[in-house]
Amino acid sequence: MSQFEYYSVLDTHPFTGLRKLSAPFKARIKDNEHIRKFFNGTPDVEQVENATIGKVYEIHAVEGYGDAADFIFTDNTGKEASLGDFFFEDAEGEEE
Repeated sequence: MSQFEYYSVLDTHPFTGLRKLSAPFKARIKDNEHIRKFFNGTPDVEQVENATIGKVYEIHAVEGYGDAADFIFTDNTGKEASLGDFFFEDAEGEEE
């Protein structure tokens, strides 16, 4: 099981709190209709800034909320950012 799979499917091993990863993993922001709503100005949807659909980011920490998590990464401006695990798909072995 990859780190991405481990942290994106927490039903069998939920956790709460921040885990800083000694070995970061790569994940890509998904490109689908549901995710695009957070990037394209859809009314009444909180918009994501400084991250790009389809881009691969290095996930260096995970904040667990039971059976869901936020992935923490460095955004396009060089600042730390977090998005829910549902925004991402596995990109291990790919370039950022």
